[in-house]
Formats: sequence, C-alpha cells, structure tokens
Amino acid sequence: MAQTNGAKVVPLLEDSVECLFFSAHSSDGYDWDALCLQLNTCIQSLSTNYIWHRDEFRVHRPIEYASKEDIPEHLASITCFGDNIEDEWFIVYLVLEITKKFKNLIVQVRDDDGEFLLIEAADYLPSWANPDSTDNRVFIYQGQIHIIPPNLQRDAELKDALQMIANSSNKTVASNAIQQSILNRIGNYPEKMHNLFHRTVVKLPVDIAALITLKPALIAPLVNAFCNHDVLDAKACKSIEYNDCVIMGIKFTKCLYAMLMHAKPLKNINFKEMNDKKCVIGHKLTAGYQILMNKPNLDIFSSKQYKNFMSKLNASGYFKNNIEGSKDYNELLRNAKEFYSIMECPVNSQVANEISNMKLSIEFAQTREDLLQKKSTGEEFKLDDEDWLKIDPDQLNELLDSRYGKRTKFNDNDTLTANNVTSKLSSFLMKTSDFEGIETTKDDSTGNVELDPEDFVNSVQKMLDMITIGKEASDSDEDNSSSGDDMEQDDELEVVTQAGLQDNKTILKNIIQSMKEEGLSGPSSNLLKSVGVKKTDLLDSDDDDDE
Repeated sequence: MAQTNGAKVVPLLEDSVECLFFSAHSSDGYDWDALCLQLNTCIQSLSTNYIWHRDEFRVHRPIEYASKEDIPEHLASITCFGDNIEDEWFIVYLVLEITKKFKNLIVQVRDDDGEFLLIEAADYLPSWANPDSTDNRVFIYQGQIHIIPPNLQRDAELKDALQMIANSSNKTVASNAIQQSILNRIGNYPEKMHNLFHRTVVKLPVDIAALITLKPALIAPLVNAFCNHDVLDAKACKSIEYNDCVIMGIKFTKCLYAMLMHAKPLKNINFKEMNDKKCVIGHKLTAGYQILMNKPNLDIFSSKQYKNFMSKLNASGYFKNNIEGSKDYNELLRNAKEFYSIMECPVNSQVANEISNMKLSIEFAQTREDLLQKKSTGEEFKLDDEDWLKIDPDQLNELLDSRYGKRTKFNDNDTLTANNVTSKLSSFLMKTSDFEGIETTKDDSTGNVELDPEDFVNSVQKMLDMITIGKEASDSDEDNSSSGDDMEQDDELEVVTQAGLQDNKTILKNIIQSMKEEGLSGPSSNLLKSVGVKKTDLLDSDDDDDE
C-alpha cells in the first residue's frame, strides 16, 4: 500500500491514483474552497461523456488529522480505476490540461506502484533515477513533467521541491523523450475518447432504461455489480423482475462491455429469450441493478463504514476537543460527512442513494413515460461491430511492439556466425536494469532489450552448465544444478560476464547441442530469442550432434 507525505484517512488502495495539488507560491490567504470548485468544474468540462470505470475523478479538500509530516496546504484526489487502467492515464491527461489553465498549481501524481510516470518513461530516465531515489522529485507543472535531479537538490523535502519547481522550472523540466513517452501513452485525447466506447442495443425494464438515459455513466456500476457478484448477491436476484421492458441503445466502454460479455448469466433463471443478445445483456444489467439496490443500510451515515470512519476521526483528535453539538463541532462534522460521502463512502452505497433520489425526480417520471410511448425496435440505433474483441497474433505483436518497443534483432540478411551470436548475447547480459526491465547503457544505440526474468534465470543456469570446461554435458548439468540452486542471480551474471564468452565456437556448439536436446523449446532457445535468433536459424532438419 502506497503512503504519501500528506495526511489522509486511509492509505492508497490498490488500483488507485492519487493527485496532490499544491500552490507554486505562498498559499497564505489562498481560497482553497473556491479553487476546489473551479478545478471540479474544469474536470467536469474536460470529461463530459467520459464513463469512469469505478470512481469519478474529483478534487476535494483533504481532512487532515494525526499528521506528523510538515506538508503544505493542498487539494487532493484519490481515484480507484479498478480494472480499467485507461482511467489512470485519462487522469494524467486531465492534470496536464488543468496545469496549463491553472499555472500556479504544482501537482504530484502517484499510484499504488509509486511513480508510475517514470515507469512509463523507464527507457529514457537518467542513471540516478530508481524507485528509492525519486520520492518528491516528480511533478506536473504548467502542462509538463518535471524531475528534480540530485545535483539541484540533494534532500527531497516536499516544501523545498515545490520551491525548486516554482523558481527553477527551466532546470527541472524533463527531457523531450520523457515528455513524449508519457504523451504517447496518454494518446490523443479528447479525440481518443470516442475509440474507447462500444455502442449496442439492449432490452431493459423501463425504470433502468430511464435511469441510464438520464445518467449514461450508471452503466459502470451496473456492470461491476453483476461481474463481481457473490453467492448472496445471486440469491437476491432469484426474484428478479424483467417486465415492462423497452429497447434502447447503450454506450459502454470497451472494458465494461468485454467484462459483461464474458460474464456468465445467472443460473436457475427462468428466462425465455436467452438466445437474443440484447435480452442477455439486459438481463445481466437488470441483475446488477437488483444487486445494487438490495444492499442494506442505504443511509450511508448509519453504515458500519461510516462509524469506523468517525471512530478514526475521534481517535486522531480531528474535533479538537470541541463539545459535541457546539457550532465548531457541527462545522467539523459537516465537513467530515461531506468528505465521507464523496471520498470514503462505498461506491455501491453512493450509487444506490443516487438512484433512489433520481427515481423521486420529475425528470425520471417524464423520461420513463417517453420511453414507454416511443416503443423502439432498436433498428434506429447505431451499432458498433465487435471485431475489436478478437485479435490475431500479428495485431498482438504490433500492439506489444508499439507499447513495449521492439527487441534487438538480426536482419534477414545477417550472417549468423559464432562471433556475432555470442557478441549479441554478451551485450544482452551486460545491460543494467532500471525502473522496468532492462536499460541500455548511455553509449548503446542498439535499442531496447526485453527480458522474461524467469526464462532468463533458467537460461543463465544453462549457460553456466555449458561453459564448465573439461566435463561431459550430463555431468555438467548435475554438478552445476546443485551449486547453482544456491547462487543469486547477480552472482550468475558475474560468472557469465567474467567468462567473457571467450570461446565463441565452443559456446555456440554447446548452445546448438543443448537446443537439440531440449526439444521444441527450452532455456537455450529462450536466451537466443532475447537477441532475435530463432532456433530454425541455427538448426536444420539434418543437423547431427557432430556439427
């Protein structure tokens, strides 16, 4: 669980992103409440029609208590993106846009893995950057990524870091390569937003159809409730009513639609139209609605979670010894309830309360009546094809190459000699690791090298077996496996690199022999794949052991 320097009610949850908004200059007399309102208005404008997978991205004034850190006053947001990591990168896009408009803001963005922006830009980071050396050194300011190097500021104290960004931003702005790698990951929002959606036709009870018409984003909690249901939730759906249905077009995110399509319908449901896809989808959404609305304790301030929240506040001295019922106490209580309802209340409880309130509105009654009178057949709705649900190997390779970079490979016309194969392997073994995977050295222009850690350890052990001089292959395997089990990965790398791969012909011959013995695939094949050599490049069908 990630911790930040700011005081907050709970540590950062898994699959969550946290943003802290600081003032670049003195915050004395700063109207943080007004700024919070302005930021949320800006976010709402930039994210119109976006469907959040779990939490909406909203900024709030944090409730600070039991703080042992000297952290400047700030605004904050904690957003759980759940199964859709695209939400995380959309938030980065929003923060970049916000800091272009609000030029006085410096924003710190992290998730439960830490500095995920640096992980994305791992191929372009300076040599000093690692997970232990970058705390309070990475910020977003005026639409750009800023990184404070140790030569500018040895101790990464937050207040000093913010001052450094504000006063010397020309020295802290990250390289173009780092900026571009992050922009490439974000994509071309807002245009990209349209490619994230899938539109289809669904048959739904009119009440649910009216709710989704009024607030299309409700599709996310309905899908999540169904896809994450347990046995008790399924029992609550035995009395599900699928009456007064209408046909309507619905917009999903592709992530939500894929989740729903792969989730099996509930068992023991007497449903005659299960061969009709729009009815199957409608039935799943109806079950999700039933699960949401069946949760007890719709009064969020009577829930167990709220009582635990209040207990933490009391224990931390949040109420500052004010007498219960006093003016100051009531003001603090109002702020605590507002914070809880926005940030701490379980999502299902939030949605259930929102739905209950919506159903009491005049707009809901009118929308419901309009849908019943319309009597849609679904033919007037624009539907998206589902080809994106299927992907062939070439598309997958192209996707992985664009996302993770291509491996160092031989060209088709390269001659595979003992010297250049082992040279490639030697170069591969000499790489150093950084935030993610293997990092090339400064004078290396060969590009990125990818590595499967498990395959690599196995391959290195095989190499150690093969370069043991004066022993038969079978004896070498037995002897080195007993000693290699006790060796750390760094020790294995040192042995290999010290050996220098000097006897290229002998080593290549041993590799070929090992590849013959290991069948279709194995450690030697995997190691050669890492530098772009295929097994078929070295072996012919008539190869024998003496060659």
